[in-house]
Amino acid sequence: MTEAGGGAKSDAEHERPPGVIHPTVVAELRSFALWARPLAVVVVVMGLLGVMYMAPAVDPGKHLHQFPIVVVNADTGALQPGTDQKQYLGQQLLEGLQAGVDEQYPGKFDLDVVDRSTALTRLDNAHAYGAIFIPANFSSASFAFLGSAIGDTKVDQPVIEVFTNPGVGAVATQIATQFFTRSMAQVNQQFGERLTAALVQQTDAAGIKVTGAGLTAITEPINVQESAANPLPDNAGSGLTAFYYALLLVLAGFTGTMIISALIDGRLGFAPVELGPMYELRKRVPISRLGTLVVKWWAIFWVSLIVSGLFVLTSSLVGMYAPNKMALWMFGVLVITGVGIIANAILSIFGSAGLLINLIFFVVLGLPTSGGTVPLEAVPGFFRGLAVGEPLHQAFIGARSILYFEANIDAGLGTAIGMFLVFTVIGLIFGPIACVIYDRKGLIRRPDEATESTGSHAAAV
Repeated sequence: MTEAGGGAKSDAEHERPPGVIHPTVVAELRSFALWARPLAVVVVVMGLLGVMYMAPAVDPGKHLHQFPIVVVNADTGALQPGTDQKQYLGQQLLEGLQAGVDEQYPGKFDLDVVDRSTALTRLDNAHAYGAIFIPANFSSASFAFLGSAIGDTKVDQPVIEVFTNPGVGAVATQIATQFFTRSMAQVNQQFGERLTAALVQQTDAAGIKVTGAGLTAITEPINVQESAANPLPDNAGSGLTAFYYALLLVLAGFTGTMIISALIDGRLGFAPVELGPMYELRKRVPISRLGTLVVKWWAIFWVSLIVSGLFVLTSSLVGMYAPNKMALWMFGVLVITGVGIIANAILSIFGSAGLLINLIFFVVLGLPTSGGTVPLEAVPGFFRGLAVGEPLHQAFIGARSILYFEANIDAGLGTAIGMFLVFTVIGLIFGPIACVIYDRKGLIRRPDEATESTGSHAAAV
């Protein structure tokens, strides 16, 4: 179907006997632009996709930067046996730990010494990926264990607790676990050497001969106990369900916008609608660009109410751990609406090129900067800088807070809500501005005349 006017050719002008190819088709098939443009765009986008996806995932340890670990030193010290000097072995151990980390992992780990309450709060807020707790009796327990090496009384080893934080993600937990395994083994060895030297000095002064078994017992004196600060149930996907849920929300807003835009443009007569062999181009409805944009915005809002509920229902049906379903639904509405508003604004500003811009913004740049698979502290700095303005990262930290941290505002939910409000406001401002400018300049969504496939420049649309 074609519309009259505007220089469009009739169907009869294009009719040719069966088996005869129209000269225009032949000319177009020989055109360099027909083949070069799509090939160039696809190659560039896929090349960018490959680099963005593979670069952060290959070696997270190589890119570690200020990976947050909190340390609590509650040791109150104890008198060294045979002297009147009070020793603070916990502080000595901490200094050895910090020196070792600075030497072996310069800039990679951020060991922040805090009190117990602050440490627990940071774990609960996902601001720390692991924690080390040196107990109040560490010095006294260490000296008691030292004494047991030359006596008959069995004394328990001094204990240090280390905690992972599974809610921050599987890779972040793995990095924290590897750090604890290596660093605490080194600290244990150094502390054992120090205790061994103290034991030899003490026994030599008393004329006591220490057996090999007694020395062996204190070579690794510390009992390092590892556990999870915020353990997740089995149906939390090892901390990955938040990422996949956030990805669903962003894709719902992004792909929903593309579908809504195509269908509404078809209904209003701005684009053809094809269903199999059926082709329809409706008569254009006299509605402005701004009016069309508002219609699309309302459509994505109504979609967000339904689809967010559908995702919550689906999560329940598959048995996903989701204790705060109402918060999850409301956050989903915000994310889908926010993404839809800014995606539609981009389409209204850039037209068909907006499809490519949306793809790059929401998908190509979104996944590697999300922090959902590899934490941002383990990706190159370029990705960390992009993450702040990427909807997928904000959706992830918001979903993670709701699913794993009791919808704690300080665990990322507050930041996510604020950023999606910013995204929404940006779309609500710049989309209409562009539409009003285009409308006032008479750049309506209709060509002035049909454009020959191999002829002059295309008319403004």
